[in-house]
Amino acid sequence: MKQAIYYIRIAGTLLGICMVVALLLAAANLATRDQIAENMQRDKQNAISALYPAFSDMREESNGLPAGVHTVYTITREGSLLGYAVALETRGFGGMIQMMVGISPDGAVSGVRVLSSNETPGLGSRALADSYLSRYLGMTAGGEAVDAISGASVSSRAVKAGVELALSLGLGGSHS
Repeated sequence: MKQAIYYIRIAGTLLGICMVVALLLAAANLATRDQIAENMQRDKQNAISALYPAFSDMREESNGLPAGVHTVYTITREGSLLGYAVALETRGFGGMIQMMVGISPDGAVSGVRVLSSNETPGLGSRALADSYLSRYLGMTAGGEAVDAISGASVSSRAVKAGVELALSLGLGGSHS
């Protein structure tokens, strides 16, 4: 009987600790979620500004998109189409890579920006550097593939898959 009470007391103590920690995590999440959402929106805005520095307006579409594509932004300046920005994610070596791919009105890649990733510094992160991402400029659907980086092949294939996913949407060119 003493042993059963001992185990019940330990289980109750652990349950109490877990409840307190869960409440603290919930409170921290509640206190920071607006700031996190604001930071994510600012990162997307900065990526769009980097892809289309002269834009004045963007229209957002997030319905009916394939898996991995979060949002397609139609980017304009004073009513003229500058292109599209595709917010998407793809799986790299270290987890999900959040990207923004610019597609010009003629259907070619106008830029690639990485919003967030957990790729290995010095290895996989080389596939996220501007020097590598710039190789995708001008790429079109069914166009010539960009070679993977030795030592960062999983990460480079993830970037390639993201760019190809954006191009598969058929934005720009005769598809728009």
